[in-house]
Amino acid sequence: MKPIILVLAGLILAAGPACAQQGSAPAGNAQNGKTLYLQVGCYECHGQAGQGARMTGPRISRTEFPFEGFLYQLRHPANQMPPYEAAALSDQDAADLYAYVRQMPAPRDPNSIPLLKAEH
Repeated sequence: MKPIILVLAGLILAAGPACAQQGSAPAGNAQNGKTLYLQVGCYECHGQAGQGARMTGPRISRTEFPFEGFLYQLRHPANQMPPYEAAALSDQDAADLYAYVRQMPAPRDPNSIPLLKAEH
């Protein structure tokens, strides 16, 4: 039992510096990120408001991903998303995109939309 505890403790200690670095996103310009979001075609799969859709791409608005995870997904996408290599989208551009999607407005409450209200 002790070897397992030691291994787990070692993993936790080793992950500590990596977790501490996750909050170190470079300063991004959300306005430039909005321009890039449209220019590089993010909206085509993730929607104008970053809401995503089952068949095209996940929701990215107000993402909780740390910047490093966001950047890794841009460079090495998990699914059918095209990779955005540094030659096509710099790390600063990625930081601008990240700043934009993190501050996208929250979706409206469906109850505030008259057409969606059930009439009794």
